[in-house]
Amino acid sequence: MEFISTTATAAEKLKRLAKTLRKTTGTSLAVALDAVAKQHGYKHWKHVTVCLEQTAGASRSKPLPESLKDLLDRAAARNPASAESQKAFAQGFVFAMDVKDAEELSLTSEYAECDDGWYLAARDLWRGLVHYRDDETGTTLFETQSPEDLAGTALDDLQNYRLFRYFGAAAPTSLEEAYKQTRQLSFFPPTHIWLGGRFIDIGDVPEIRADDQVVLSTTPGFTVLPSDDKRSRYEKFGHLLNAAERALFDRMTVQEQDSLLFQLGQQTPVGQARYQPVHSSVTSTWRDAKKI
Repeated sequence: MEFISTTATAAEKLKRLAKTLRKTTGTSLAVALDAVAKQHGYKHWKHVTVCLEQTAGASRSKPLPESLKDLLDRAAARNPASAESQKAFAQGFVFAMDVKDAEELSLTSEYAECDDGWYLAARDLWRGLVHYRDDETGTTLFETQSPEDLAGTALDDLQNYRLFRYFGAAAPTSLEEAYKQTRQLSFFPPTHIWLGGRFIDIGDVPEIRADDQVVLSTTPGFTVLPSDDKRSRYEKFGHLLNAAERALFDRMTVQEQDSLLFQLGQQTPVGQARYQPVHSSVTSTWRDAKKI
C-alpha cells in the first residue's frame, strides 16, 4: 500500500467525517470509515491506520536536534538521576501520566515519582514533539523554531507529564502486564511507558488485552466491555452504594463506572492502607533546566 503521511489530527478529522456520514446515511461505522478513507486517497480505513503508525514511527526515529541533545547532556551532568531511576528507564518499568490525571493517581508502596529522570524521558518524548508535522501549516517545530525557542517549547511540554517508576520485586515483562498495573493505581491510562528499555507511546498502540479481554482500543466505535475485575470490585464495594446510586451506576459509561469503583475501593480500610495519594506539586527539576 502507498504510504501517505498521516498525523493523529488528520486521522481524527477522518473519523469525525465518517461519524457524520454514518448519521446521514444510516450505514455502519465500518462502512463509513472505508468510504471516507477512499474519498481522501486511501484504499480503506486499515490503510489509514497503517499510515498513521508509520508516520508516528518515522517521527520518533528521527534524531533529536543537536541543541536539545546538548541541553539533555548538560542536565545529566549537572543533576544526574538517581541510580534507581536510571535503572528503571534502562531495564525496569516507568510510566508517564498527564499532569491532570496524575492528581487522581494513588501509589502503592512499590511506586515512586521520579522527576529526577526527566531528561531520560525527554530523549524519547521530544523526538515525536519536534518532528510532528502540523496538519494546518505542514511544518514541524524543528523546521520553524530557533534552537532557543525549540528548547523552551520542549521544556514547557514536559510540564504536561509526571513520571513514576516501579521498584518492587517483580517488574512487569509485557505491555499488557504494565498497563494492567497502572490501571490498578488509576482509572486514567498512562500516556507513555518505558518497559525493559523500550519506549512505548500509548497513543500509538491499537489495542491492549489483559486476561483475554480488550482493556484499551483506539479503534473507532469499539466499546471496551466490563472486565471480570470490575464485576468483582462491584460485588465487593457495591454495598457502599444506596439504591439511588446503584440505579445511577447502571446508566453510567464504562469510564464513569471504573472511576466510581476505584474511589469506593480507596475508601475502605484496606484501600486506605494500600494507596497513598500523590501530593507533590509539579515543581520538578526540569524547570531548573532552563538555567543550564
